[in-house]
Amino acid sequence: MKKFVNHVDHVAWISRPENIEKNVARLEELTGAKLEKFQRDDMGFVMYISWEAGLEMVAPLPFKTDFNQMLYDWLETRGEGVNSVVFGVRGLEEHKARLEKLGYTPGPVMDDHPDSPWHHKISLYERVADDFLGSLFILGDIDYADGVIPFEDS
Repeated sequence: MKKFVNHVDHVAWISRPENIEKNVARLEELTGAKLEKFQRDDMGFVMYISWEAGLEMVAPLPFKTDFNQMLYDWLETRGEGVNSVVFGVRGLEEHKARLEKLGYTPGPVMDDHPDSPWHHKISLYERVADDFLGSLFILGDIDYADGVIPFEDS
């Protein structure tokens, strides 16, 4: 398995629900990447992601949940745009301890859902480190199955 360490893993945008299809289509057009859809009714959000390209887009579903209230609040106060940058690390607990010593309060660990269409491609553990310059800075301990990240020789 491969992992981004001390390197940006992926960028996530947030979209209003009524714009998600249009925004995903535009991102795919701009990049040539194909984003896969995954909907979490239990948490109230839909996401589109290409692990290969390091691109993600998320939107809350029309009904309110404890989780998606945060997404609605974000859209109300900040609007659409970059929501988070995920920075690859090795060992979330070590990074959490380091940040706590510096006075930060990192969030809880989030992991991949076993029903996601990409679960066979990755092993994912993330935690919010802090709000940084208008977006979330997230630490990601993400392992990629061989062949997912398309490295090429120059």
